[in-house]
Amino acid sequence: MNRVVGFLFLILLAALAGADTLTLQDGQVIKGRLTGFSARKFTFAVSDGSTYSGYPLDIKSIVPDAPLKGSLKFSMKQYESTEFIQFDQNTLRLRKNKQILNEPVVLLKSMQFKPPGAPEGAATPPVETNGSGVTPPPVDMEEAPKPREWQRAGKWTEIEEDQSTVISRGEEIDIDAVLKRGFVNIVQFHHPRSLTSVREGNYIQALASRKTNHVVLLKVVVQDFRAPILTALNIQGLPQFWVYNAQGKLVKKLTDRFTEGDIDAAIKEALRVRSF
Repeated sequence: MNRVVGFLFLILLAALAGADTLTLQDGQVIKGRLTGFSARKFTFAVSDGSTYSGYPLDIKSIVPDAPLKGSLKFSMKQYESTEFIQFDQNTLRLRKNKQILNEPVVLLKSMQFKPPGAPEGAATPPVETNGSGVTPPPVDMEEAPKPREWQRAGKWTEIEEDQSTVISRGEEIDIDAVLKRGFVNIVQFHHPRSLTSVREGNYIQALASRKTNHVVLLKVVVQDFRAPILTALNIQGLPQFWVYNAQGKLVKKLTDRFTEGDIDAAIKEALRVRSF
């Protein structure tokens, strides 16, 4: 009997020794297997058979027993057959063609790994395309475009960012105290390297430039999820646009997969009341 118990104990130790390690911000350590990232959360198969799912903000680090190969999709580019080395300080450490890459988790959309033992080039889940059935080519984050102004004719015009609209660079603030009375206020939680944030922010800024629209754009510019204001407001993903009516009431939060049509609808809803 004792031999059986001892044998099982050795098996358990061997399994844990070969497991991935996830460490939470409170110091708790979880052993198991990192299975992916979706809906803004890491998913982790725990050694005891349970499943852990958590936001990057709650996780201090993830260290796999061995590099995990798979596909990763970010806001502006995508990696295939890329090794995940570790996650630490809101940064993903990757390896592609022997080159080490460091990518901010705030821009990560999905991460999927190839099944153990799968051959190189094995099928992976489909990715979003540009509508023509062709995956858009990767875009270098370091060459993110300058802010651009949207014109109804369908053209973009390069513009300089209006610094006067920045109300925070990550520090906590009282949003209600900075709202402009008598206008629809849109607070943009913005990451400078997010194409979606740049595009939709420029669209709103173009609307705000027309005085007849009674719209004001206020920006909260952050670099990662460690920003105090994101922690205070429990914001788990970027970009986000919070729409307040002229009375200062929050009427809409645009947080995921929204379009310019959604922005127009939110502004229209907020404009129903214009005065305090």
